Amino acid sequence: MCNFIVDTSDTYFLSAIYSDIDKLCIQYSDILKKEIISKSVEGRDIVALKLSGSNKNEILHCVQDDKSSGLKKPSILFTGGIHAREDFSVMLCMKMIDYYCYHYSENISFEGFNVRKLIDSIDIYFIPVTNPDGLNIVHNGLKSSINYEVIKDMKIWGEDHTFWKANANGIDLNKNFDDGNWNIRTCVPGTDVPCSDRFKGFSPNSEPETKALIDFCNRNNFSIMVTYHCSGNCTFWADSGTHKIFAGLDEKIMNDLTKKYIYRKTKISQDPAIYGCGFENWFRAKMKRPAFCIELSPFVEGGKQHADNMFEELVWKHAKSTGLFFAEKALEFENEIYGDVEKYAALTR
Repeated sequence: MCNFIVDTSDTYFLSAIYSDIDKLCIQYSDILKKEIISKSVEGRDIVALKLSGSNKNEILHCVQDDKSSGLKKPSILFTGGIHAREDFSVMLCMKMIDYYCYHYSENISFEGFNVRKLIDSIDIYFIPVTNPDGLNIVHNGLKSSINYEVIKDMKIWGEDHTFWKANANGIDLNKNFDDGNWNIRTCVPGTDVPCSDRFKGFSPNSEPETKALIDFCNRNNFSIMVTYHCSGNCTFWADSGTHKIFAGLDEKIMNDLTKKYIYRKTKISQDPAIYGCGFENWFRAKMKRPAFCIELSPFVEGGKQHADNMFEELVWKHAKSTGLFFAEKALEFENEIYGDVEKYAALTR
């Protein structure tokens, strides 16, 4: 009988997520490690989980680490919950961790992927809840925030707190990254004030959650980054400011993704005033590595995702193996990603 921990049948509350993280790390202590990488505006833990092969099984498969003098295994990063109201992304990260750990420990394949071989070959990192304060607001209301006196009069782009998108400062984290376009980043009228939709903040990289992701990436050597969002069943995979540095590598991965999954290939984003300052844009620009933003479920007018109890049908059914897919691609294109960073970077100078 399968012994799964994560329950995504309905709303997945923050307290349960934190509890499940600890349970998973205990049950799979040989392969799953927890690191608190920072604190949110309200002091909640921002947690990264590292899924790595056990020492006895680990395949000697190392690359030169350009941030140190030694060798280390290739690695890949997945994030969820940057936008508070998009908790499908959190549910997916947590459930993938649960299933991948189980299939590794049992040494059985999952959706056609050899889980043990992959995880023995590459370190897989997850930050399931990038914006824990926002998730708390969506689930429990504005009054549950210790920042209530600050946020109570902010404009919510929707009917109530369940449309909240920002962090506890009212800043859309996915518009706050300094990818070189922060000064020109704009969107729709009215987003120049703190609110829960599209406000980029008063300065770039200003939020503790934004800084946490930046610092974590700078401390590691991720070959690919994937960030999960929730509206449109599509993938944003390239922007005009960085696409050329990958010499077609990003499109190769994207085309393979489209062949296997339902997520439509979007056009290359052209206007940095519209696309700029997202985490994926920052990662491409600063890390010089491919990054993908997957919108996990069908589009809903107004931006709010579908009901949480539709996760299994709309998301898990289609996305459950995407983490393994990208891990496999990171290994397939390891030499191109790790070996040609300087060549790619030279094209942008």
